Amino acid sequence: SAVIELSNKLVKMKFLKKYVSISTPEVYGSSKNKIKETNFYNPSTPYAVSKLSGDLHLLTLFKKYNFPVIFTRSSNVYGPNQQLYRIIPKTIINLKLGKKIELHGKGKSIRDFIYIDDVNKAVLKLINRGKNGEVYNIATNENMISIYDLVKKISNIMNVDFNKAIKLVEENYGQDQIYNLDSNKIRKSINWSENYKLEDGIRETISWVESNWSKIIKMSHNYEHKK
Repeated sequence: SAVIELSNKLVKMKFLKKYVSISTPEVYGSSKNKIKETNFYNPSTPYAVSKLSGDLHLLTLFKKYNFPVIFTRSSNVYGPNQQLYRIIPKTIINLKLGKKIELHGKGKSIRDFIYIDDVNKAVLKLINRGKNGEVYNIATNENMISIYDLVKKISNIMNVDFNKAIKLVEENYGQDQIYNLDSNKIRKSINWSENYKLEDGIRETISWVESNWSKIIKMSHNYEHKK
């Protein structure tokens, strides 16, 4: 993969002080219990498997060559400038357009949503203070919410009738029900904590959509697979 090709070249560059691999909690699979960095891997999608293979390759480079890699696994990131097909911006856009929002599996999947500025702050601290070879979960303590309730919250903020804005559809194959990351390690080791509550971050994202509506309305709002 591209990650493996890149890392095999980077390992020869001895001037590198830190390499941050942005991984995904999907490598752990679905879990109602708190997921620590030491949890067993249980990926359920091809994407998760490919991310895990890249992580394991980088880990072997750390063990064999002391490659200065650290791994971050963040809960669902959101905020201004996110891809428009993601659930929060797409919900905002569809509500503005009066289009139905499809809730797969009746929106029962539960996620933790973390604002992009909080993630950036965590990564910056890890660059300076993270320990090589270590994994760090980045998550909030209070933003666990079902997709159903998330869309309802956005609808309420935008003063739109939630019941008229949604369409319940069948669940996607391989869709994990819940990622419940334990972020105590990063909180204790580098004194990180989030600043944004979910409603505040949603309002910031709505403001971004509103400010850039003339551009956003001309763009694709659906996922497009790029090879």
